[in-house]
Amino acid sequence: MSSTPAHPHAASLATTSTASGGRWRGPGRPPAGSEDKRERILNEAVALFGAHGYAGTSLADIAAAAEISKAGLLHHFSSKEALFAQVLERRDREDRASLLGDEQFKDDPWRLLDAFATLVEHNTRHRELVAIYTATTPAVLAADHPAHAWLAQHLAESIAQIETSLERGKAAGTVRPEAPSRLIARSVVALSDGLQIQWLCATTPGTAAEVNVGTGMVEEMRLYVDDLKRRWRIG
Repeated sequence: MSSTPAHPHAASLATTSTASGGRWRGPGRPPAGSEDKRERILNEAVALFGAHGYAGTSLADIAAAAEISKAGLLHHFSSKEALFAQVLERRDREDRASLLGDEQFKDDPWRLLDAFATLVEHNTRHRELVAIYTATTPAVLAADHPAHAWLAQHLAESIAQIETSLERGKAAGTVRPEAPSRLIARSVVALSDGLQIQWLCATTPGTAAEVNVGTGMVEEMRLYVDDLKRRWRIG
């Protein structure tokens, strides 16, 4: 989620190509050897998957960017699919640890929804992670896609987290009993995902997007959360 400082562009994530076709570490990347090898591979995979998508990135590209042999990369990650899965899992793990992991959110849906809006704002500073998430969208159409299981679980967990918190809020007397918890949860997740697509389209260099597609994402999410509070919050 799928969210204000200046937005880096996808082009800044793309690394220069070598004569042999590999993509090397772009400007501003830490020098090779300054990171743990596994972490360095993950960092370069985030940049390349974010810039070129899953299909447009090869293990050779990532190995070249990480300044490691392909055999060395495969020592840490058994396949491109395994590496992509680790990139996606790290994205979710970091999001939940930093913004959505507070135990109090379980019983306070309004704080949880505020946290989702904060996550959207956080995402505006991490374009490559938004791009990676959006690149998984085709996975919904193919159960054998390497990201399909992750995406299905991600959507289900995001919806369940909001729905469960709203139901607990009803029991605690902070949410109106007739509030459609699951519909609200699905709409919040859908809004976040849709805004990310619009934002990426509007901020891509040379975009064909009209001005009305441009969005900061945060304003729309906060507007919706505030409307939910007015309609369904008690107290």
